Amino acid sequence: MNEQDPLKKNRLGLRGMLLVSGAVLAGSSVFLLPDVGLLQGSAPTTTLPVQLPTAVPDGDSGESGEPEAPVQSQGAAAGPADAVQPLLPVYWLGKVDGTERLFREFLVAPESTGDPISDAVRLMTSGQPLDSDYHSPWRAASSVSSSISTKNVITLDISSDAFSESLGEDDARLALQQLVYTATAAAANAGLIAGGESSSVVVLVDGAAGYRAFDSVDLGGEWTRDTSTLAPVWIIDPQEGVEADRSGLTIHGVGPATEQTLAWRIDRSEDGRTDDATGDTSLFRDGSVRISPEDGAPGAYSFSVTLPPGSYEITVAVPSGDGEAQDTKSVVVR
Repeated sequence: MNEQDPLKKNRLGLRGMLLVSGAVLAGSSVFLLPDVGLLQGSAPTTTLPVQLPTAVPDGDSGESGEPEAPVQSQGAAAGPADAVQPLLPVYWLGKVDGTERLFREFLVAPESTGDPISDAVRLMTSGQPLDSDYHSPWRAASSVSSSISTKNVITLDISSDAFSESLGEDDARLALQQLVYTATAAAANAGLIAGGESSSVVVLVDGAAGYRAFDSVDLGGEWTRDTSTLAPVWIIDPQEGVEADRSGLTIHGVGPATEQTLAWRIDRSEDGRTDDATGDTSLFRDGSVRISPEDGAPGAYSFSVTLPPGSYEITVAVPSGDGEAQDTKSVVVR
């Protein structure tokens, strides 16, 4: 996991930066394309359960812990009926052919501070992914703040308690890419960065530069995205655990632009139950779909299926090296 080295530029302090406006998302139901310039794709449109963040105790990797009761979201309007909350892009780690790579979900921030970048990063450190295949090495940050300059340089100030136990250099750099992708995606999604423009991140810890992250990597200069850390294929919609009706389900996501087609399969719980059955499954339907540029994404795919009531697992896969890269999502059709 070779991550490009941070650019050797002078660090920008908080003075002279433009503070993120709390009015950016207030009352807005418009959901902009995330991740401008790279792996763009619309937010989920199916109703999904969103787990509220749960503080991760010291020593916990973030893969365990009982989340609070889920809330429902629909498109850009998320949360309880009496509160409209935006969906935030959050990146997680997941296995791809035995190697950790980055995946993205859209989650509800249970309480918005008016700073979408800080809200997304805080959710990345303290929340739980919807998909149990994903995880995070971060701990709950007690403090996160952000600012952004007119040159699209995001300055993040995060508390030192967000950093977990020591990690090897490769794992530490991947965790930092998780942070960079989450911050830049949140900025683009909120319209704080113009479409097609690049951005970078300066990371301060407890207000100071030069912190040694995860006892492996010094946080100096500006950090930019490393595309090699991304998973080759994602299912963007539906997200994990959605409930769909039998009128039809559209699956869409992104795959490598170097491939022409993507293989998919849908397995159904053999007992036919719709109460989140976790027993044996069998192949219900499979096929392939063409990968083609769409809505700014370098490699997009979309296909629709009609499913009778039951619990299903959707799998999409593409060749990756000597193996296979895939993403899976479990859904329930009522």
